[in-house]
Amino acid sequence: MKKTALVSGLLALVLGLTACGGQSGSGGGNAGPALFGDVQELVRAASAKTGQAQSAKFTISGSIAGQQMTGSGEGRFTDGDSAMAVTMTVGGQMQEMRVVDKVMYLKLPEEAQAATGGKPWATFPAGSEAAKALGASLEQAESNDPSKTLEQIQKAGRIDRSEQTTLDGQQVSHYWVTIEVAKAADELAASGLPAETLAQLKSMNVTYPVELWLNGDQLPVQVTQDLSPVMKAVGAPADAQQASITMKYSDWGTPVTVEAPPADQVGEFKIGG
Repeated sequence: MKKTALVSGLLALVLGLTACGGQSGSGGGNAGPALFGDVQELVRAASAKTGQAQSAKFTISGSIAGQQMTGSGEGRFTDGDSAMAVTMTVGGQMQEMRVVDKVMYLKLPEEAQAATGGKPWATFPAGSEAAKALGASLEQAESNDPSKTLEQIQKAGRIDRSEQTTLDGQQVSHYWVTIEVAKAADELAASGLPAETLAQLKSMNVTYPVELWLNGDQLPVQVTQDLSPVMKAVGAPADAQQASITMKYSDWGTPVTVEAPPADQVGEFKIGG
């Protein structure tokens, strides 16, 4: 169960740090995006743009804890009206999640639906034993809000170097950033990591690398990160220490419609069915 919570929490951290949004093929013209040498300036510029656009679509690929992962999603990030839908395949198993009106819904495989009285969609009340056991929390889901993501980078990141380059046919600014895990402790706590794991990370000098590509509008179009140092630091098994993620973003500002599943298909998840 501890391993489940660890992997789930780290996956939430991955999504939180990378779901900053992006815009494909528009903005910035042919001019190279301005480069920032200070992470505070970078975050202020990106926060202003993501705050204006407020919605995005994204794809994700990579592996975590030895499991291959691919997926796609879309989100609306506005005060009082946030919503998100994500479909992922992890280790060959498809998972679907939605967040609407501050409620998280997880679609269950048929063999697990006894835990909801036969309903295909499960909800996880905040603080419930089911939520704790499965590492499922509204805080994890809402970590996809780009404002929270940027706050975390602002608190825990430093820019090591940068360049102007081309990605997928558009001019971008490319940043290499190091995240200091101890400085991100507050955000990690919200992601569902066990208290003993958080205490362990706080006592270590653990960092991991993130790369960001921003377009001419200072909106992220790609983010990669390597969480392997974190997995190793918390004592993950050797076959589960590799954790690398690539996320691509498009369609910032495009209207996003995410609806809750029909009420008659939703049940509260209860351990033991």
